[in-house]
Amino acid sequence: MKKLRKALISILAMGVSLSYASSFEQNGVKEGNNRVSIGLYTTIPDEGDDSVTFYGTYGYFYNDNVELSLASTITTSGGETFYWLKPGANYYFLKNPTLTPYIGASIYYFDSTIDNADADYGSEYHVGAHKFFTEDMAITGEAGSSFYEFDDYLQSYINLYLTYFF
Repeated sequence: MKKLRKALISILAMGVSLSYASSFEQNGVKEGNNRVSIGLYTTIPDEGDDSVTFYGTYGYFYNDNVELSLASTITTSGGETFYWLKPGANYYFLKNPTLTPYIGASIYYFDSTIDNADADYGSEYHVGAHKFFTEDMAITGEAGSSFYEFDDYLQSYINLYLTYFF
């Protein structure tokens, strides 16, 4: 019993010391910083083929809570490849040292080869969070929906990507 007690106390002490040794405060979500994110995700469209998308975004923090962004994607669907360009903004709230959630919106332009569309613009609304694992690196999860011509549902997505802040 004494050996078990010593082992448990040792494990507890080691866990507490490691948690303090590896603790940090994120250095990313603050005024003047930049963000670069890359990822790969799939979509679940309202109609048509599933797609695979490579996603890249650049963001600039206007202040501690507002980020202005420009995203670009390359998507393959049904054997075709097309491109999206999305300027937008994110609002950060409930920030803590290692987890920072946000909500955001974008307008987008896309290559109109999608279903031979007459118009090639719309809107996107999303929620997400950055989970920091170093001061400047995070894993970002995001879920959102896109609307064709701002009101007709186009697709929903769940995205996980790597983010670097500088």
